[in-house]
Amino acid sequence: MLRTFKFCTEFTTTQFLKVSNLQLSSLNDKIENFENVETSLSDGVLNVHLPNGKSFVINRQTPNKQLWYSSPISGPQRFNYVNGKWVNSKQIEIENQLLNEINVLIK
Repeated sequence: MLRTFKFCTEFTTTQFLKVSNLQLSSLNDKIENFENVETSLSDGVLNVHLPNGKSFVINRQTPNKQLWYSSPISGPQRFNYVNGKWVNSKQIEIENQLLNEINVLIK
């Protein structure tokens, strides 16, 4: 079982890779429920391509132990692992951010 860390700086690189890979895989799986949205996940980078040509990129930044997020709506953001969740500076979870923005763009 994966331990919950209070802050991302508390875990090792190996633990970071495991936690970040789980999050990226989870996001990829949830995006597959959207029609005509294409994803690719490789080497810690999740690319999301929408039918209207817009795209998102989420990638892990191992030295900083962060997930970096690029969006056509909100621009670049950094997500830290805090209390078992990947959150940005506004305490919004990465999954909520991404899924909400995809919904806005595909309507």
